[in-house]
Amino acid sequence: MKSESNESPLEFGEPAPSTLRDAQSVIAASLRGLRRIDKTPDASETARQLLTGNERLTPEETLEIYRRQFWLRHTSSLLEDYPGLSGILGQREWETLIESYLTTVPIDSWTLRDLGQDLAEHVAARPQTPHRALCTDMARLEWAYTELFDAAEPSPLDPNELAAIPEDAWPSARITLSPALRLLRVNYPVAQLRKRLRSAAQSASNSTSAIEIPDEKPHNLALYRDPTRVLRYESIGDAPFAILEALAEGERLSAACERAAERHPETKDDIEANVGAWFAHWGSRRWVVDVVV
Repeated sequence: MKSESNESPLEFGEPAPSTLRDAQSVIAASLRGLRRIDKTPDASETARQLLTGNERLTPEETLEIYRRQFWLRHTSSLLEDYPGLSGILGQREWETLIESYLTTVPIDSWTLRDLGQDLAEHVAARPQTPHRALCTDMARLEWAYTELFDAAEPSPLDPNELAAIPEDAWPSARITLSPALRLLRVNYPVAQLRKRLRSAAQSASNSTSAIEIPDEKPHNLALYRDPTRVLRYESIGDAPFAILEALAEGERLSAACERAAERHPETKDDIEANVGAWFAHWGSRRWVVDVVV
């Protein structure tokens, strides 16, 4: 729960809270415990202070129901959103990671949709995570997919408006990219790996097969949602990726091309020869939603 107070959040086991918000903070802290309420003295005391129980359940038993529901709902939500990461780790390591995440990272959003927003950072900062670099890339990819799933629907680009733009106006054009597009640099082929892992998980015969860890292979991904709302990915070269990154930051087309050429001097001729074709491709994918000259 997100507190509007400037005071530090209360922990369970402290003196009885005097406000509803304080009571909520104390209960929320107890729900994130890994041990049963009746096996945790501070949490048991919290239950007796704040809950009345009834003829069927003691205060500790009542709070324990909510603690179990917290873990069931949160772990199942993360498992649904991160099939690739859980597939790499296997059940035991996945459960250890998620216990670590849910007990150490603050939860400050009202929706389970945002639950994994800090998971990639947590994986990257956790030395004991197996295949940490690969898992970090996978967590970044899967969070990007979560964002794409409910990103705003882009307006279609009018080809007649594009045709009406004078050729000499294009260098100063400001390009608006789709809200249903994410650009991601990765060190491993995680998009392909995620696809294989999801297929294996759906096949009972392959569910226990060992995971083949791929070799490092840095590349650029454009993640997008197509008109049928299917999430897709496409690998693209360094130069077009650098242009798209610059456009996403608000650079005009000429400045974006110049930045890409500075970052990748060997592609300067390629940029001059192919930027028109790249732009046409991006338009066909609905990555470009507006052009202002």
